[in-house]
Amino acid sequence: MTLEQLRRRLAAGENPEAEIISVEGMVYVVRVDADHMLTDGEAQSLRFRSAHAASKALGQAGLASAWLVHHSPYDEMVGRFDEALPRPEPLRTRMTFREV
Repeated sequence: MTLEQLRRRLAAGENPEAEIISVEGMVYVVRVDADHMLTDGEAQSLRFRSAHAASKALGQAGLASAWLVHHSPYDEMVGRFDEALPRPEPLRTRMTFREV
């Protein structure tokens, strides 16, 4: 899904759920309705350098809010699964924004 397709869905009255996902370092991608990645139209995921840059693009498209999702790095720690501990849930923070 491109930003233009998202903009059209919002203009048609739909209210898709969006997640701004921290991938690694300073890379953020956006997932819409749990099954569509925001792309550049060439099947490449749009990458943003900050959560603010992603939220600005979503706000300009007309979206009012999204979830900021940070996955825990502790699954990768040595011995984590040997301890039979449950998988840590990602940190989910609601972000609201307005069109800029």
